Amino acid sequence: MKLLSIFLMSFLLLGCETIAELQAKAAAPSTPTVTIAMPEQQQQENDLSDDDADGVITYREQCLNSVLGSQVNNSGCGGDTVNTVRQELNVNFGNNSAVISARYFADIKGLADFMTRYPDLDVIIEGHSSKQGSAALNMDLSQRRAQAVMDLLINKFGITTSRVSAIGYGFERLLDEGNSKSAHKRNRRIVAELSGENLTQDMKWTIYSVDKTL
Repeated sequence: MKLLSIFLMSFLLLGCETIAELQAKAAAPSTPTVTIAMPEQQQQENDLSDDDADGVITYREQCLNSVLGSQVNNSGCGGDTVNTVRQELNVNFGNNSAVISARYFADIKGLADFMTRYPDLDVIIEGHSSKQGSAALNMDLSQRRAQAVMDLLINKFGITTSRVSAIGYGFERLLDEGNSKSAHKRNRRIVAELSGENLTQDMKWTIYSVDKTL
């Protein structure tokens, strides 16, 4: 009987301790539930187009008028390292003449417009001839033709005199050593060589003269 009483007392104490522990756990603060808000899907607002085809998207573009083929940085602007581009302009001179016909003014105006766009640009007009006639005659004729283009740029299209110079090379710098009609035509030319410290590109225009003989 005594043994049974001890057993019952122990069971009751154990049960009381278990209930106390449960009550303590119930009274303890619970771990808060953390809710993470997912950001709403954003619509693309940046302009990813490339209007001037220089490889830089419009969103990053700082120079919208890049010349096609020029080297540009991540902002779409050119630096001092330049790309060279040649553009040929056809101008026919009369035989042994340095007079430029009015029908060719539009081509030379393109050069003037480019210089107006880049006001830090200077140009050297180079006159070249075919290897026909004497060296002295060709040197003089190539100089007069280069001077004629220079005068047109200054007097008709308003390019400042200090930005333009002219030099004749005669047949010192032939492009074609041949003696054919096509070789002579190729060698009779005027090259406008442009340069400037702050330009994004150097460009050259080649103006061909096609008189039959010098």
